[in-house]
Amino acid sequence: MGKKVYAIKEGFDFKNNQKIEDKIVDSWAECLTYVKGVKNAKYKSFTDISEAKEFLSSSTTLLSKSEGNYPNDCLHIYVDGSYNISTMQYSYGVVAVKNDIVEYVDSGIGESEPNNNIRQIAGELKGAVKGVEYALKCGEKKVVIFHDYAGICYHATGAWERRENSSKEYYKTMQELMNSGIEIIFVKVDSHTGDLFNELADEKCKEALNIESDKVVEKWVKKNILRVKNEEIKSKIKSLITNNFENILVNTSNILDNECDDIVENKFEDMLNEYKVDKVKGKKLISKLLSKQKEEMILYLLENKCNL
Repeated sequence: MGKKVYAIKEGFDFKNNQKIEDKIVDSWAECLTYVKGVKNAKYKSFTDISEAKEFLSSSTTLLSKSEGNYPNDCLHIYVDGSYNISTMQYSYGVVAVKNDIVEYVDSGIGESEPNNNIRQIAGELKGAVKGVEYALKCGEKKVVIFHDYAGICYHATGAWERRENSSKEYYKTMQELMNSGIEIIFVKVDSHTGDLFNELADEKCKEALNIESDKVVEKWVKKNILRVKNEEIKSKIKSLITNNFENILVNTSNILDNECDDIVENKFEDMLNEYKVDKVKGKKLISKLLSKQKEEMILYLLENKCNL
């Protein structure tokens, strides 16, 4: 085996007070002087200098949500993780959004590995994998992943050195997913800044571990309308709030296009709420009803909304 070299994509030279980029050194001691204490330093060891050069020339771009330079014409997935120190369990949260409609929400828990100090990071990594798997299941060819841990991007692409088993497994899985034909754009979002969908993923994480949240979602829903794909998604969000359930609207246009024969009373209620928000859109939805469904809606209104 050849002697190791160290490729530094991003580091800092404290001695000369300057940023280090795309530098190859031949000892760990020298590498350490450029990466130790540097937030989000990116470096990797190689036994082949040509591989080190290829690593430095590769493009690993992490966008920022605040800059808004990411595509809006595809599925958006928000991921987060949490950790309960008393039970030593981590959790993940995933929220998928398309055209401002929440179409998928998932969360779950896992046990931390012994002597492993990555805590909530394990959940964030798992959430990213779950999100991409969902996108592939839906036939998506491109997806944007929003995350607050930079390693979601840099571990997936191999830009960061992977020391923990979780990051090694994550890299392997994400490479397999990316090679299956889906383009992934990574976007960093600052945590706990009021971003609704990021906060929704965060609160589903905390809910899974019975950790109290800041109730950002509840405060947002109190003043705004949140549109979701179906009743299952609505139920998952309702578990986070205590009131203003009527502000969570099922996407009735999708229901009418695909499930007209199965409309039930709660769909009528959603249509009424939609009418309150946007009368033109509400009338359009009602016009799509079949004659029998219009009769059922009239009866529903007479029985539930009129004081006869």
